Amino acid sequence: MTASTPLPPRQDDTYKVVMELRAALAGHGITLPSLGRDFGTPPLVILGNCNTATARALAAALGGSPQRDHAAQRSFSA
Repeated sequence: MTASTPLPPRQDDTYKVVMELRAALAGHGITLPSLGRDFGTPPLVILGNCNTATARALAAALGGSPQRDHAAQRSFSA
């Protein structure tokens, strides 16, 4: 891999990210019941389904401070 290629997350990293996301969402009063991790390669974070009220709360929480650095966003989807 080159220096600019991000390393895929380890499964324990994925679990840590799920727990961090769960805590961050809880700080906004949001619960995603299906939030979890997938054990595929690479392991993915499962956001799952939510009802309309949860989707609105999530949109409101994210709408307050949009991320301006789109170059930092990476997709590891299969």
